[in-house]
Amino acid sequence: MHHHRGNVNLKKRYKAWRTSTDESFDESKRKNSAVNEELEYWMTRLPEALKSLPIIRLAIPGSHDTMTYTINRHSDVGPDEPRYIRALGRYCSFVSKPVIFNWSITQHESIKDQLDGGIRYLDLRVATKPTDGNIYFVHGLYGSKIYQPLHEIAEWLSYHNNEIVILDFQHFYSFSEMDHHHLVETIFRIFQTKLCPIASTFNHITLHWLNLEKYQVIVIYRNEYAQNYTNLWPSGLWRTPWPNTVNVNELINFLDIELKTRPLQIGFVSQCLLTPDIPYVLKHLCGTLQRDLVPSCQKAILPWINKKRPGRGGLNIVIADFISDHNFLFCKTVINTNKKLYFNVQYSV
Repeated sequence: MHHHRGNVNLKKRYKAWRTSTDESFDESKRKNSAVNEELEYWMTRLPEALKSLPIIRLAIPGSHDTMTYTINRHSDVGPDEPRYIRALGRYCSFVSKPVIFNWSITQHESIKDQLDGGIRYLDLRVATKPTDGNIYFVHGLYGSKIYQPLHEIAEWLSYHNNEIVILDFQHFYSFSEMDHHHLVETIFRIFQTKLCPIASTFNHITLHWLNLEKYQVIVIYRNEYAQNYTNLWPSGLWRTPWPNTVNVNELINFLDIELKTRPLQIGFVSQCLLTPDIPYVLKHLCGTLQRDLVPSCQKAILPWINKKRPGRGGLNIVIADFISDHNFLFCKTVINTNKKLYFNVQYSV
């Protein structure tokens, strides 16, 4: 009997949570209102049962090339571009830089607005410049120096004690051993005791445990330099297969196959995005990523996400371009899938 009553209470709590979130999730036209407060504190407001699951079994929205909002039209061409594109940028910058710019921007919102909108996984690519000792964000063109945005993340976290973020340092361009040292020192200086140490298993890495230990940042560092540190997570523990296609059907097939075969014991990123190749860009010289590829992509991925569920072998981290479109509908859609876990949580997850 006692067990049964627990279930009734669980259902009541679930119903209250469900109603509170559904009301806000449906009002996607009202900007910057109480609606978005649901997104700003979505981890804090998850039911306790879900906070006791390993975070690799929750659905977590992320942004692809998070920091591209810091790029502007006059930025230099980055070392992540092929050599001939860099040469074009140098010698015909009037023509080529605007083209690179139009295809390099993947996000418009500042890091604070992304976090307020529910984003909890950040995809970071960094590079140095030959001219100075600083580290910059990069995607086609150089973005801002890394220091201010990282400080903004730390500051945001100090006002949101029960939210956690995953920083994925994916690519390092023109990086020496010294540059790695400089970057790691910067990460440690800014995030200090908020950094979650690596574990050999994710079983205990739940929101509940992270909150208890006051860990708010998981740093993935996809370079062997990370081997020297106990709180830089290696690439192998967070799989992130890249679809590399401009074709929506190919993308959906890729996402399905990868999700079906995802390793159960580690983190997993579904990259819901189309990638323009050089021939595509040449055919659409006056185009932009947002105008030409993103609408068809969003039309396909939102229903795809809706059909999936988190849990064992299910959705985990899901990333996309222009995550704030339609008042953060992508984030709402990903977070909403966590509701599918609720009734099963005691039994099968």
